[in-house]
Amino acid sequence: MRKFWETVQLKKTDISSYEIFLDDKILKTPLKKKLIIPNTKIAEEIYKEWNQDTNIIDTDAMIFYGILSTSIDKISGNRKLYIDDILDFIDTDLTCYRAEKPNDLVQWQSKNWDPILLKVEKYINNKINVFKGIMPLKQDKEIHIKITKFLTKFTDLEIVVLHRITNITGSVFLSLCILSNDKIKEKAFELSHLDELWQAENWGYEEEASKNRNKINLELNRTIYFLDCLKS
Repeated sequence: MRKFWETVQLKKTDISSYEIFLDDKILKTPLKKKLIIPNTKIAEEIYKEWNQDTNIIDTDAMIFYGILSTSIDKISGNRKLYIDDILDFIDTDLTCYRAEKPNDLVQWQSKNWDPILLKVEKYINNKINVFKGIMPLKQDKEIHIKITKFLTKFTDLEIVVLHRITNITGSVFLSLCILSNDKIKEKAFELSHLDELWQAENWGYEEEASKNRNKINLELNRTIYFLDCLKS
């Protein structure tokens, strides 16, 4: 999108909410709804996204604006669809499908992914099945029930963030751990790309693949940072 404004202003609307103005026009969502920003940190990040010193703006790279807009435009009336989409990852979760060989990859997956599953198992008091190979299999029905119940506690905005993290990582179990564990949060990209990074370490890095990983890493880190800002 070509930049059509000269100034960006951040204005407080009440004790905690903000609005952004592009020149004299209020910033809205893609569906033209009012963009009410819930706190100072998120407002500052969205301000930075729109106040870039460039003539061409990539709105797809505006992670904070995109998350907040989605929570306003799309989740109202569609909350169940977002939750169901998250739950769909339970039976295909990245961390539950393990290599059969070579042995060093098998051990690497166990070392990094087993602690994630153990944390989730402890919370839901239910064993999570781990599968060898790539054929899709089913987790126990009780796991679906308990995680569904857990997700009902989240706000619409938190569901949008969790949905985005789950789709980026391919793992609802990793995403749930990211919400509460700073160490896992810091290693989120590595944990969600173990196989690919292992192959790159052993067979060499490809420039295009590295660029793509960097882009995904940036999106994931920005999404996680949104969550941090939301809690502040």
